[in-house]
Amino acid sequence: MTTRLVGICALVGALGCQLPPVSPGTPAVAEEYRVGPPDLLAVTVLPEPAIEREVTVRPDGRISLDLIGDVAVEGRTIAEVRADIAERIRRFIVSPTVSVDLTESRSRRFYVFGQVRRPGSFPLVGRVTAVEALAEAGGGNLFASMNGSRLSRASEDGGAYPVRFNDIMQRADAATNYELMPGDVIWVPPSLSARIGFALQRALFPISAIFGVGREGAGTASAF
Repeated sequence: MTTRLVGICALVGALGCQLPPVSPGTPAVAEEYRVGPPDLLAVTVLPEPAIEREVTVRPDGRISLDLIGDVAVEGRTIAEVRADIAERIRRFIVSPTVSVDLTESRSRRFYVFGQVRRPGSFPLVGRVTAVEALAEAGGGNLFASMNGSRLSRASEDGGAYPVRFNDIMQRADAATNYELMPGDVIWVPPSLSARIGFALQRALFPISAIFGVGREGAGTASAF
């Protein structure tokens, strides 16, 4: 029994060391949205007869439109794409009114994993904060350590930053409510009591792991 308890303590310790070390400072602010493959754009040109097209940005970073053919859009903001189309189509339409909207962001996404109700990948459109990302994932489940969460960023200024969701939502302390950038990952870990419970279950009922019972991810949350 002593050996088993030692194993449980070691497992709990290992669970507590899974989070990446915290980086100094704060993450950079997200820049304005720039189009990339395979984003979906809605383009409308007036007056009548109107040109209305829903187009997917091709792998070469271009879209095709009536009258003007291919338009390079990759790396441009929506406003820049709109201005380019308007300038080029003036050769064919007098005083055109051009609108370009991002129908679906497929090139820029963020990820939320751990003790949340709907873990996964989500489109990053406009300004998205950590709390808004948590809301997209359905919020934390009963096992979540809300103040122990982390934001990880794989970029030049990348690192892991603390996200204290309880402080943000309950104390109006927005210091860690960071703006997200493409590729950001938010990890909501299990609380200490949950980690102990998972460790005990694995140690005392090892066969449950074979059937996926008591996993520390989304599977555990599905029961709630």
